Amino acid sequence: MGKYLHLRMSGGKPPSGLRRSAVPAFVLILFFLAGLCSDVQAQESAASRSRRAANTSAAEATVTVNEQFLNSFLTAIFDNLNEPSMPLTVGGASSTAQCRSEIRLKREVNGVRTAVHFEQGRIVGPLAFAGAYSSTLMGCIEFSGWADAEVNLEFNAQRRALMARFHVREIHLNDVPVVLSGPLLNMVQGAIDQRYNPVELFTLDQLSTRVNIQPAGGALQLRAKEIRPEITPSALTLHITYEFVRG
Repeated sequence: MGKYLHLRMSGGKPPSGLRRSAVPAFVLILFFLAGLCSDVQAQESAASRSRRAANTSAAEATVTVNEQFLNSFLTAIFDNLNEPSMPLTVGGASSTAQCRSEIRLKREVNGVRTAVHFEQGRIVGPLAFAGAYSSTLMGCIEFSGWADAEVNLEFNAQRRALMARFHVREIHLNDVPVVLSGPLLNMVQGAIDQRYNPVELFTLDQLSTRVNIQPAGGALQLRAKEIRPEITPSALTLHITYEFVRG
């Protein structure tokens, strides 16, 4: 099935009269969830079938991502896109033509490589960076180093989305006066909180779709209703609750 992707759907064998032309429709149900995931399992639970009402059907799909996939995704960003950057606009920082106050995510700095690791209930990892800080009193200060970061996930019912909140716990700087370590830590965390936190990862609309089933003479809407994240030392699993509606 490939190095990163595994698909499985349970629920019994299809009726003997099902034509081959119907197979792609069912395959789409699985593959639309695999956009950012390396290890995917989708299945309808037996318990959910007992909760069917009228023309709707509830089910749960699980999307499982391992560390290897996420770190390969980070590598692809550095290989194919610009280095992610963020302006530093708090704490008196200002940008000039000669000195742009910003912080840039780096693939690696002094042997420390940007990566993610799973712990029980959270995602952690070092973030290598470099940047500059334009100070009226001290001029242009260039810096580099790495940050010990933590990411927490939660489902926001009002925004109908899975949200991530980043927290920088400690910054390790190279060749920067000690007096600036504390202010830079507060500046970076403040910039993250003001401009990015919380980060919207997936919305329920993005995880919903419509599937035409020609042999059955119609289509079904797969509506995502809720996302429950589960982080273990081996994987990140998203439990997505669905309802099936004719349409």
